[in-house]
Amino acid sequence: MVRRVVALLAAAAALALGGCAAVAGDGDLTGDWAILPKAQVPVPASGVCRANIMSEKSIDWDLALFVAPPVDCKTRHATETYYVGKITDAKAVKSTSPPEYGDAAFKTVYTNCAKQATKFLGDDYHDARVFIAPVLPTDLEWRGEARFYRCEMIELAADGEGIAERAASLKDGLRGKRPAAVQCVNYSDEGDHVEDLRFVPCAKPHLAEYTGTYMPKDGKFPGEDKASDRGAAGCLAVSARYVGMTVAALDAVGGYQWIHDGTSEGLWSIGERGERCYMGSYPGKKRTGSIKGKSPSRW
Repeated sequence: MVRRVVALLAAAAALALGGCAAVAGDGDLTGDWAILPKAQVPVPASGVCRANIMSEKSIDWDLALFVAPPVDCKTRHATETYYVGKITDAKAVKSTSPPEYGDAAFKTVYTNCAKQATKFLGDDYHDARVFIAPVLPTDLEWRGEARFYRCEMIELAADGEGIAERAASLKDGLRGKRPAAVQCVNYSDEGDHVEDLRFVPCAKPHLAEYTGTYMPKDGKFPGEDKASDRGAAGCLAVSARYVGMTVAALDAVGGYQWIHDGTSEGLWSIGERGERCYMGSYPGKKRTGSIKGKSPSRW
């Protein structure tokens, strides 16, 4: 629009300077001007990465690094755009602002990011040391009719926190030798609960081993206490299968402890119900190697 207005003003000025003299052309000041295309917010690209521009390394849904300029994924970076999708929910599309955490449309977006993460990695993304986050248009971009979303993936140094910067793509991280897979963890013991589950290879001294993910059925959030109880029971069953035993057989042997870490009411609202499960010796002692298929009596 600016170019057209300036051109019209210039043409008007030429007429004024020329007095009553005839002007070459057909006399139609607007007929030959092309209609400018409608301004659009550019759709972001997938397969690009972004460096960490934050001093801290905590994880959140609205990280400043998500708006950092793209960089080549072969250079040091903190997050990778592994998929770009389009918001199609009719109600959300007509809304005056983008979907927010907890909205039905946000859940749809997150669920698709989760599905695409599994495709990108090659197996269930819960098995990887990653955090996934949808990045939606800003309010300004939304008013400009942007309806895209980016799916971002961050490698974690610890379960649920701690950005692990890298200089290679996470693509196929759960194929072949599974370089992005969760293996074992060390943690800080805080009595009835543990803190700071730091990822380590099982070949190094560790306190517990990842045994799988417990996925409760979808539905209304049962409340923090019930969700925790179900997570504990679910992870015990997952861990029992991992070591090739029944829960009853495990109880008969004893000498083990298990950890469940995952869902909350907020996460449940967006479709993230998975709880990572870990198992180790009781009382906690470090060991090397895997416990898969082994009774606690052989740890």
